[in-house]
Amino acid sequence: MFFEYTLIGLPEKIWSVFVAIISLIIGVMDMGTPMVTPEVEYVKQDQFLLLDATYTGQGIATDGEYYYTSGSLTAFGVACLAKWDAETLELCVKNDDAIPSEYREKYNTDHIGGISYYNGLIYAAVENKAEDFPLIITYDARTLKMVEVYEVEGELLPDGIPWCAVDAANGYIYTSQFNEAEYIVAYDLYTMEFSHMLPLSEKILRVQGGEVYDGKLYLSNDAADSNDDSIYIVDLGTGDVTKLCTRSLPSIAGNEAEDITVYPMADGTLIHVLDYNKTIGVYLRHYTVK
Repeated sequence: MFFEYTLIGLPEKIWSVFVAIISLIIGVMDMGTPMVTPEVEYVKQDQFLLLDATYTGQGIATDGEYYYTSGSLTAFGVACLAKWDAETLELCVKNDDAIPSEYREKYNTDHIGGISYYNGLIYAAVENKAEDFPLIITYDARTLKMVEVYEVEGELLPDGIPWCAVDAANGYIYTSQFNEAEYIVAYDLYTMEFSHMLPLSEKILRVQGGEVYDGKLYLSNDAADSNDDSIYIVDLGTGDVTKLCTRSLPSIAGNEAEDITVYPMADGTLIHVLDYNKTIGVYLRHYTVK
């Protein structure tokens, strides 16, 4: 596997000690507390460091028992998936080479973005370097092995396919363009054929992830020029956009909001957002809605 070579033969126990030391150092550093607007309460955060961060820097989904994550390091040709115990965050399964070789070779497909879980499958938004050949790939949630590749209509996605979100109740899977999204694109969940566009009541910049919960679409936005990232809610009947909250992250260089998943966990948290800091690692931050 890829990472066994990059660790230059270090024994697992020595590597574990090294990770523990790094975790301790970061743990005692004052990273500050993320601040949110009154509608949402910040509860806690989990950290993924070093190699773990490689598996978690893009997408997040959950079935309540496990967290599923995606990561991409395009400069090194890495596109991977991982499955973590939701309570202990123990790594259960990983897929170090999650993009089929024929797509890598023919289309330069190299990036897994946001992901979504439904009925034993992981749905992943996958794109190529030119961002002109969008895919949705499904994986078995138990093994993380690939199940099916869908080449989806990309005319409405001029800058790639950054995320996807399953709407099981209505039989759709949604996505949008990344920057200045003016509409949501809907595909049939079972055939991946284009279904319709949902115009948004306002433009949303830099959409990094989405999740459907309780009949609403939650979107994670990354603010390129500040640490004030936002979560939006879209009415799937009308396209009306409401800003749920602003998440003011600690002022650490390199913070980037990523994917979002929405699921009521045993600890009372509901909204779970990935924040990627290229200096430190990846944070999974958990929130409740008041």
